[in-house]
Amino acid sequence: MASSSSWSPTVPAMSYSSTSNEDSALPPDTDNFSRYSKFLVKNSNGVDGMGGQPNDNNEQKESILWVDTLGDDECLGNQHGSESPPSSSTAPRPFSVLSWNILAQTLYESQYQRRRIQQVALSSSTQPQLPSLSSSPHPHPWPKRVKRIIEILSHSNSDIICLQECELQSFKDDLAPALSKFGYDGIVQEDDRPDKPFPLKESSKHRDARNHIVATFYKRSKFSIITANVRTRTLTTVLRLKREDANMDVDDDEENKATPTVAVVNVHLEGHPRRFSERIHQVQHAMADLSKRIENEKKDPSSQTNNDAIGKLNALVLAGDFNCELQSSACSTYMRIGRLGRQAGLGGIHGEDSLVLPPSLLETDEATEAIHPIIEWGRALPEEAMADVDPHPFRRNGMTSAYPAWLGKDDARSHFTFCSELSKRPVPGLDQIWFSSMTLERTGLRRMFVDDSGIWERYFYDDVEVEKRRDEERRKVLASGLPSLECEYPSDHLPIGATFDWKWDDCGDSCLLDENEEADNDASTECIDGGGVRGLNVIDSEGNDVQDDATQDQLMQEKQKMQQQCFENPRDELDHLIHSCPYDSEEQQSDVRFILSPLDPPLDLTSKERKRPSPDQLKQLDVRRAKKADLLSTASLGVRPWLKNIWKADKQVGKWDRQRLVVEARRIENTEADKGS
Repeated sequence: MASSSSWSPTVPAMSYSSTSNEDSALPPDTDNFSRYSKFLVKNSNGVDGMGGQPNDNNEQKESILWVDTLGDDECLGNQHGSESPPSSSTAPRPFSVLSWNILAQTLYESQYQRRRIQQVALSSSTQPQLPSLSSSPHPHPWPKRVKRIIEILSHSNSDIICLQECELQSFKDDLAPALSKFGYDGIVQEDDRPDKPFPLKESSKHRDARNHIVATFYKRSKFSIITANVRTRTLTTVLRLKREDANMDVDDDEENKATPTVAVVNVHLEGHPRRFSERIHQVQHAMADLSKRIENEKKDPSSQTNNDAIGKLNALVLAGDFNCELQSSACSTYMRIGRLGRQAGLGGIHGEDSLVLPPSLLETDEATEAIHPIIEWGRALPEEAMADVDPHPFRRNGMTSAYPAWLGKDDARSHFTFCSELSKRPVPGLDQIWFSSMTLERTGLRRMFVDDSGIWERYFYDDVEVEKRRDEERRKVLASGLPSLECEYPSDHLPIGATFDWKWDDCGDSCLLDENEEADNDASTECIDGGGVRGLNVIDSEGNDVQDDATQDQLMQEKQKMQQQCFENPRDELDHLIHSCPYDSEEQQSDVRFILSPLDPPLDLTSKERKRPSPDQLKQLDVRRAKKADLLSTASLGVRPWLKNIWKADKQVGKWDRQRLVVEARRIENTEADKGS
């Protein structure tokens, strides 16, 4: 009898750079950032252009546990890794996530309406005729499709379900009532139901009704919702895991260890192939909203007592239709590295490998020359188009794709998530699930094709026969496209899913941090007596961990110290900032002084009407502006706020100098007038 989960011997495993011991040894001179950066990027688990290039001759692979269903806690509990909690009584339950673009019915029908119009237009012309739609079952009616969609979702038994291309009315009339019978509560963009689980907060300026929306469902017996935030293309929900036995007598500290929180970002990104910048910003804004919420809670301790307070966030999952290939795209690079363009570099070292590196090294930009251009949909992306993308706040948590990038890379027909009936072109990795690998362990992946009817197990009595049937399903889908002719697969996308377990730390031998580095990295793996679930590193724009109490206290003290500084005039403040700034290099300090230096000849600040700068002065101003932009883009995150304060103080000095010179000029004029009279 075929089992629902098995180790697949035929599917390749995740690729890593395979190097000799000599090549993989750490370079002796770690102060040489250029060499060290190239070494780290070369040996990291990167996507295309990010190091770790796959090599068919020496590719090392890991095994993947492929599963048909996602909700068997007993099965998942047996997959605990080496970092499982020391006691099962305090262990939080593992969980699973399924993501699926179910194809909005209006979009589905409009595709075939356009084809019928084209057929009529071409019927009397000499152009090649399109295949006739007279005998085609497409488009399948919504009642037929939604019935099959519910069957697939209920069979998956996933704890969390992320759906894209829903329609509000069908969500309220069909999806929500049907899934509620299976124990799910759901929330959707533009949710106007009076009995919705939680009020939505709209963070974007989107005001028009969305044609299709994303919806997130979760098992009410396993999760409680803390907050929900909506943007144009994303829906972020923070869920708290419930204790398995609600009647268990557990004190507050023990309950906090056993009930971690996970943020789930359901995405349906911009679909135009060339609008990579919009896709990146849509992801970045969703994560920035979540980070800002956590940061505000830290600044206002009274808000932490509210029912919707997030508190310590333990995990992050992004799932949905990314509308770009996992194997090579700006979004994939941004998720993995945490930054783009000239802000790339050592952020590409992710996962537990980054624990051996101090945060200051992770935030440097010296490895830029080791990064190849990002290729998306076959085109190299211009770096200047990504210059304004801020690093995302979860870049120190090892954001990793649940499905490895090599799946379908060499042959899209072997593994894909999208194959439209109109084009019949399979696309691998269009639908993706990303997770924080520092705090979560992926324990299983959903297969492309599963037996949700039980027929395969009834007629095929061994795994080999079942695998043959899966391959037949794959070939049939490639031939007919999606949705399938019999509506067995009711969308042009296939559902994807993954199972996860929580990573734990204790103060015993499993502690991963070196004693000398513990002070800098204590937020990434918080050591608690008896062990505890790991918490996320949430990094603000200046590179500080917003969840680290010690860091926040230090920042508050520095801010208060600056506020207490009394300066007689803006120039004294500017001189103080220039002298106190922790420059990355002497060259950087010299560039700052050059930017602040006066023009030659200086601008006339004494005239009542401002004179237009001369061509030579305009040229000098342009050079300084370019140097300022370059300085900000290459400075470390610790120096950037100092530079911004220096530019701000310099503006105040300019206003103060102009006002002082004007007053002095008027005084001289008045003195001369008195002498003349």
